[in-house]
Amino acid sequence: MRPTARAALLWVCLLVAAQALFLTAIDTPRSHDFDESHYIPAAQRLMAWQPDPNPEHPPLGKMLIGTGIALFGDRPLGWRVMSTVFGTLTLAGMVAWGLALFRDRTLALGAALLTLVNHLLYVQARIAMLDTFTFAFQVWALAAVTAAFTADDRPGTQRRYLAFAGWMLGCAVATKWSALFPWAACLALMLVTRRRRHLTGWELARTLFVYPAIAYVACFVPRLIIEHHGPWYSVPAAFVDMQTGMYNLQRTVPAQHAYMSHWYQWPLLQRPIWYAFEPDGAHVRGVLLLGNPVVMWGGVLALAVCAADTLRRRTREPFLILYFYLTFLLPWIVVPRRLSLYYYYYPAGMTLSFALAYALGGRPQNAMSRRGALWAGVAVAAGVFAYFFPILSGMPLGRSDFARWMWFRTWI
Repeated sequence: MRPTARAALLWVCLLVAAQALFLTAIDTPRSHDFDESHYIPAAQRLMAWQPDPNPEHPPLGKMLIGTGIALFGDRPLGWRVMSTVFGTLTLAGMVAWGLALFRDRTLALGAALLTLVNHLLYVQARIAMLDTFTFAFQVWALAAVTAAFTADDRPGTQRRYLAFAGWMLGCAVATKWSALFPWAACLALMLVTRRRRHLTGWELARTLFVYPAIAYVACFVPRLIIEHHGPWYSVPAAFVDMQTGMYNLQRTVPAQHAYMSHWYQWPLLQRPIWYAFEPDGAHVRGVLLLGNPVVMWGGVLALAVCAADTLRRRTREPFLILYFYLTFLLPWIVVPRRLSLYYYYYPAGMTLSFALAYALGGRPQNAMSRRGALWAGVAVAAGVFAYFFPILSGMPLGRSDFARWMWFRTWI
């Protein structure tokens, strides 16, 4: 078998295994899990061609949840099956992103495995929340932008990558407005390097502005059909009213929450979230959104390595890793927000897989001899994932058994 065919078979096996893992015991918890109480009823209403009761967010993610309900029924499998699919697509996108970033299959595989055992992906792939879909679209967009960034002297290839990225970014924003920040970061990155990549202003405007706008508007067509009852020429005004309404609702979110946290607590794992904690006879079942400590804490140290190499060597890989990590984190620092929660860190936390892969096995000096450190890191992270698995998957536990995983009081 050719090396390319072997690599493709390996990627397919990895994705099939991930999908099976995400689907196993997907009916736990049996009731709505955390913010599912907002999005599942909205999905049901949209699929019944009724007005969206959750108008503070764009409709695409809720329509995807509704698709799962239409296919598999109004039950936990139907609620969450599309999240498992998009969780697997996220992992596939991380593979594509890693290949575009490192141009090295070993490093891309290491980053993908670190992603799979990073608790964030597992938990988010098993809950009907918008962030799962948003990040899946973003990953593919950033993979395409990274590929365009590295496709020197091939303007046609760059344009195709950027066109794909534009459609994905539009779908991401049509799922949740937080995707506006990565969109702006992609546009800024390509604008700064436009002349060196022989791209015209119109090419950038078409691929990274016009295409996202078309995708975004198209996702509102079902809502406009359902909710707009005026003459056809007032449809644009109705669309604008929907955007204004979303903005106003975003400004009035509650300022308090039992699991409220701040951006500076997220990298240190100071305040995770219990998505579910429910009794089950003599047992309890819990689902804790907590990043893998090996990836989270090790990734922060790896980011320091990326920053140092960016300043000293001005190399591409560490710069892009640091750039996209900050793209996901900085908005929560500079944009005023009444409420912030740990799951906002999900996209930034996922990019730490690349930082670790680079720091452990991707630096220029002695790269081949350092690959052992990468596989050791993957093995340790996988062991920690297995250790925490009972409180990530909702396995039945004794009523006080969960305390063994509570390393800090703020985790309770």
